[in-house]
Amino acid sequence: MRRWIAPLLATAVALGPLVGRTQPSPAPQGLADTRTFGGVSEARILEAIRSARVLGRQNVGSTSVNLHLRLEGGIDAAWKPRTTSHGESYRAEIAAYRLNRLLGLNRVPPAISRPIQRSALRLAPGSPVIFDRDNTARGAAIYWVPVLRPSRIDGVEDQERWGRWLRQGRTVPPDQSQRAEEISTLLVFDFLTGNWDRWSGANVPMDAQGHLIYRDNNGGFEEPFVEGLLQRSRSLLHRTQRFRRSVIDRARAMTEASVRAEMALDPDRNAPPLSAAQIRSLLRRRDLLLQYVDGLARRHGEGAVYAW
Repeated sequence: MRRWIAPLLATAVALGPLVGRTQPSPAPQGLADTRTFGGVSEARILEAIRSARVLGRQNVGSTSVNLHLRLEGGIDAAWKPRTTSHGESYRAEIAAYRLNRLLGLNRVPPAISRPIQRSALRLAPGSPVIFDRDNTARGAAIYWVPVLRPSRIDGVEDQERWGRWLRQGRTVPPDQSQRAEEISTLLVFDFLTGNWDRWSGANVPMDAQGHLIYRDNNGGFEEPFVEGLLQRSRSLLHRTQRFRRSVIDRARAMTEASVRAEMALDPDRNAPPLSAAQIRSLLRRRDLLLQYVDGLARRHGEGAVYAW
């Protein structure tokens, strides 16, 4: 049974503009670096989506509460809160962003915890959003990527095509090498997060430059991660037999301490992105990933397996 995700409930969220601020909160931690996302400083993005004034919002979720927040300053956010229907699955969005950093990637939109006051949300009666005693709702603020376009890689024929590219003994067309690498790395990333629902449709967009964006990660890090989910995740991972060496090396270097330290950079001390049990599950999946990749390297040679 899922700990974070209960049976889906219909949600009704009133639409329209509003003015509101979150309660004062400490500045995000661990932002003194030079990382960028889509050409914008990640430090600037995180500061804005954590604390910028909310000018308006609209619910864009279909089966969950997912608000598009229009923020003062020009950087917008999606906001996914803690709800009775999806529990604390919002934390997986933050954990996925942090794991993306650990792996040396910049494919996951920056995400950070953000509490918002009830008065700023103006939710319809019966909304599943959960509020604390101080009338704030906890949630994840996720960078609203300004331009997203269909990548056209998740149709049946599309998946068959790139599936051939990623098999040993097949050739990756030279003009498709970047796309093949991004798909391979996405399969690795989803295996590590335990996100088995990526390919249900429209979950793999690309940005204005044509790079895949690994968004909608709130289905990851389910705990307990039962055998059926593991087998489904492994079958998806096994669709690739070619990998980016730096990603595998970064995964190999992960320890419980390094994961915990990265997750601790999120400012919410009361609800860290991952629990101890979730970190242990992540590292178990990492071990299985390495067993699979190392086995392929012994069979086909490192040069063939590490294609990028």
